[in-house]
Amino acid sequence: MLYQDRCPACERPRAIDVDPQNGVMTCPHCGESRVWPPETFRDGLPTCCLGCGNGDLWRQKEFPQGVGLMMVALGAILSSIAWGYHHPVLALVILGSFGLLDMVLFWVMPDVLVCYRCRARHRVGAAGTAFAAYDHELGERYRQERLQLERAAGAPREPHGV
Repeated sequence: MLYQDRCPACERPRAIDVDPQNGVMTCPHCGESRVWPPETFRDGLPTCCLGCGNGDLWRQKEFPQGVGLMMVALGAILSSIAWGYHHPVLALVILGSFGLLDMVLFWVMPDVLVCYRCRARHRVGAAGTAFAAYDHELGERYRQERLQLERAAGAPREPHGV
């Protein structure tokens, strides 16, 4: 399982291959290490975030959002061009092709678990289906928690009504 986040000691991005049997994670940059208790993993999957210990994780596909957005835009542009040249069948074939490609990518791409609190990513492959998809209510609760912590720390506030 691959774990990605920022090291709390050196603040550098890190990607660490985690062995659930070992129970130790060491930053390759600064050497900061963390030890997990045995109950952190169940059937090779983390029961909580390996970065902050939060038990709320959501499952999503490991696919770059920018590439997905580009594919949607390209499909829309190409089908609009075909429609503009009075080729409605070609326009529908283009849209259907992009829809089929999207469906294939959905089944092929592996899952990743993401922590609601610290946004650390845990690559678990297809085994992550035991976790739920993103919950907007829970996500909003953690967003509000982040905002309150920033305000309490004296971070500058966002201007209202501007």
